[in-house]
Amino acid sequence: MAQLFHTVNKTEVTHLLKTKFYKIVSMRKIAFLFFIFISCSLLSQNIREGSSRYGSVLYNWDGKNLREGSSRYGSVLVNYDGKNIREGSSRYGSVLYNWDGKNLREGSSRYGSVLVNYDGKNIREGSSRYGSVLCNFDGKNLREGSSRYGSVLLNVDGTNIPEPILVMLCL
Repeated sequence: MAQLFHTVNKTEVTHLLKTKFYKIVSMRKIAFLFFIFISCSLLSQNIREGSSRYGSVLYNWDGKNLREGSSRYGSVLVNYDGKNIREGSSRYGSVLYNWDGKNLREGSSRYGSVLVNYDGKNIREGSSRYGSVLCNFDGKNLREGSSRYGSVLLNVDGTNIPEPILVMLCL
């Protein structure tokens, strides 16, 4: 009888330990999935139409490629390597623009025509800091003209979208 009682307790204990183990593993899985969801939401690099954070997602930025729509599998429009903005996702694609830290130029030459320049707030035509202001960027909204009350063209979820990509979107 004592042996039967001892066996039953072992079985119950084993069952209890297995149940606790599976609950802990399940909780870890849930916590991990929650972390991934929050991380993706916080690190989202969506570029939306207008000023609303619920507006249509026109583009998304994954750190290298500007894609159409909100999917990380969307069509790659351009990629940026720190100097050149190229067509498509390949580092061998045609160079559309190059960036010298202030000016966005046509093509790959640092002597190419300056399309626009950016002073940290205003995106202006040409290379002059007195050129016509096309857009301004306040860190969240890309607006038409120089006024902080101008029409909002785009708003940005994330903070790591490179300046030349924003400047290019103003064109």
